Amino acid sequence: MTATAAALFLYLGVVTWIGIRSARRSSANVGEFYLGGRAMNELVVALSAVVSGRSAWLMMGMVGLTFVYGVRMAWFIPGYVAMELFLFLFAAPRIRRFTQRHDDVTFIDYMASRFGDRTGVLRVVAAVIVVVFFTAYVGAQLKAGQVMFNMLFDWESVVAGIALMAAIVGFYTILGGFRAVSITDVIQASLMILGLVVLPIVGFLHAGGFDEAWGKLEAVAAEEGSAFSLVAFGGLAGVVSGLGIGFGSPGNPHIIVRYRSIGRPERLRMAALVGTVWNVLLGWGAVYTGLAARALYAPSVLPDPKNQAFVHMATDLFPPFLAGLMLAALVAAIMSTADSQLLVISSSITRDVYEKVLRRGKPLDPRRAVTMGRVTTAVVIVLAALLSWISSVAGKEGVFSTVFSYVLLAWSGLGASFGPPLLLSHWWRRATRAGALTSFVVGAATCILWVALGWKQATGIHEAVTGFVVSTLAFVVVSLATRPPPDAQALLDAMEPEA
Repeated sequence: MTATAAALFLYLGVVTWIGIRSARRSSANVGEFYLGGRAMNELVVALSAVVSGRSAWLMMGMVGLTFVYGVRMAWFIPGYVAMELFLFLFAAPRIRRFTQRHDDVTFIDYMASRFGDRTGVLRVVAAVIVVVFFTAYVGAQLKAGQVMFNMLFDWESVVAGIALMAAIVGFYTILGGFRAVSITDVIQASLMILGLVVLPIVGFLHAGGFDEAWGKLEAVAAEEGSAFSLVAFGGLAGVVSGLGIGFGSPGNPHIIVRYRSIGRPERLRMAALVGTVWNVLLGWGAVYTGLAARALYAPSVLPDPKNQAFVHMATDLFPPFLAGLMLAALVAAIMSTADSQLLVISSSITRDVYEKVLRRGKPLDPRRAVTMGRVTTAVVIVLAALLSWISSVAGKEGVFSTVFSYVLLAWSGLGASFGPPLLLSHWWRRATRAGALTSFVVGAATCILWVALGWKQATGIHEAVTGFVVSTLAFVVVSLATRPPPDAQALLDAMEPEA
């Protein structure tokens, strides 16, 4: 256990050092703190965009659900892989050019500029949605860290694991800002690949090889009366729900911000290639890790199999130090998302609400703005920790019973709120501010009600699908009924390359 903890804390020491080294440069202004000075290279952008979207729901949630339900969980992979490839190739260059020409720092800055929001209402509504869903999202990452630490150190206290995870993520994010977050994402991406490629290979070898392991899986499926096949995921509704997870990608600001940070927009094609390869490897690695775990263990071995399969497998199959590296990969997945989301929340409050609305656009002193951003980040991490604690002590039933479901409600709510306006804003001249506002509210409300009223369980269709479809319809209908910005064509032209 000492060697396992040593490997884990060695990794944590490295990312903390990066945060300290990045602190001075990130303190210069909000462009540095929130965007890294728009000077990131394509490798950093690609890996950072991918791992910030995968988080603990992949390494802990996807592995655990595949352990319980089988290969049918693979339907979640092609949806987000295809959507993020599309974003890299077609939407990202337009976002990068537009936001530089309008000096937009935040995701909400882009929305306000594109839809001509002069009253600040759009900014406030968007900021509220970001704070609500992202605080829950960060809380899910802390919950995942708590599960891991409690298993590793045999802690009974929920508070200790959450507090340790919150302190680790909060410290280097507050110090180093976007630059530290992006650099550490490259390390975290490497660790995640290591974990999700090596662990399933070792697992299948321990189970007697691939053929013998697959025979064990077929025996499990026959015994339980279920089939380990791609068509056994709740029929058509299950397949649509799995693929529909991709609708969340365009509405999650912590992914979109990566596109704005690249130094040269033309390098986004290379970033698309690197990002897609990484996405595929991570997704299928998680599925095969879950299958390998099921070939080795019965669910009764674990008190909470949907959340604990990865941690149990890593600590059981590897020597202590290597097990620590596997757990560092899980912590990397948690941190790569939580740190990015903390910066998005901080920028939404500090820049979009305080500076742009309450101060009516009067600029803050650059260093004061960064200080406010750091304080806001600290407050948000505390609130996320409280939410994580509440969900953990509330029991194993309900919406937040697993890290996977916890994350995907927030992921879907953001995708439904912001995805349709973001996608259509790039090419549709008739897109309007009123349409965007309607989409924000309708998308968030649809996802929450779909889950809260039991319609998700009754239909088998995920809230990511219904929320995105209803939000898109609302956006189109209201936009057609209202006037677009008078300079709509000029706004679209600002997304094109210079002649």
